[in-house]
Amino acid sequence: MRSALALRTSLVTAVAAGMLLAPAATAAFAVTSQAPTTTFAATGDNSRYEGQPVYIGEGLVAVLRNKAEGPEAWIRAVPKDWKQGDEYLTRVLSLLNRKQTTTTVDGHRLELLGATTANPVLKVTHAGTSRSYPLPKGEAVPTPTCVSDVKEVQVGAGMIADLTMSSKGPKAVVHGSAPGDTWSETLDRTHPKGGDAFYLRIVNPSGAKPVFEWKTQGGEGVPVGKASFPALPKGCELGYEVVEDQSPAPAPKPSTTPATTPTATPATPKAQTAGQTRVVPQGPVAAGAELPVQSVADSDDTTTLAAGAGLVAICAALGATLLRRRRNHG
Repeated sequence: MRSALALRTSLVTAVAAGMLLAPAATAAFAVTSQAPTTTFAATGDNSRYEGQPVYIGEGLVAVLRNKAEGPEAWIRAVPKDWKQGDEYLTRVLSLLNRKQTTTTVDGHRLELLGATTANPVLKVTHAGTSRSYPLPKGEAVPTPTCVSDVKEVQVGAGMIADLTMSSKGPKAVVHGSAPGDTWSETLDRTHPKGGDAFYLRIVNPSGAKPVFEWKTQGGEGVPVGKASFPALPKGCELGYEVVEDQSPAPAPKPSTTPATTPTATPATPKAQTAGQTRVVPQGPVAAGAELPVQSVADSDDTTTLAAGAGLVAICAALGATLLRRRRNHG
């Protein structure tokens, strides 16, 4: 009897214990048998991370989006037997967008091509093979207009210069200000100098701060006018290498004033006081008389020399007269 009573008591206790442990066992079985847990809870709004999932291999899925945030490719880790329709909001490994367009994940080279266009593409390269996955169509990034506002400058002589700056460099369009005046002249980075009619020039045309110079009125007291070009619009860059101009300023144009007319009055010859070494007698003395050579520099009294020469000439004349009379009487 006592053995039967003890057995019955043990059976009742076991049944009661089983009833108490049944809910916990059921819950434990349910946890171990359900799908892998994701990093994002099932509750809450996950629309910011939802998109078009594509399996790119080796337990990797790319969630492709292209909404207000721009094109995005979220690279997440999934089971290797993942198939379309399975949970994809799992652990994030990397993210591609307009700021980060390339990355490498587990030997996969990932590139977001055309990130600023309306039709970007995710390119995946692995083991020498490439595959492309187009993202949903979105909005392209607007291209900025890289031309500044017009800066108007009065340059005188009835002319105006319109200065602009673009990615191609400075530009100055000089034109008449009067209605109906069709004359104009354009200067730019590759043609920085104007014609010969006026002084028009872009100084430092390939530099960081080009300057427009002009001089349309003559006169030494009129200075050269100068004006800076407007700045490039925000987000724009120069499309050429910036080179500062080291050349000197241009030389002034030659003067057109005619030279002074030379006078027709002959210059008065200067008296020769040196270099004369011989006194040449004139008249009858030249017939055969020889006079001693005397340098002017050696004589202190030129009057005495002249008197001696005259006396010799008189004597010669008298001798010639006497010779003729003697011949006539003979």
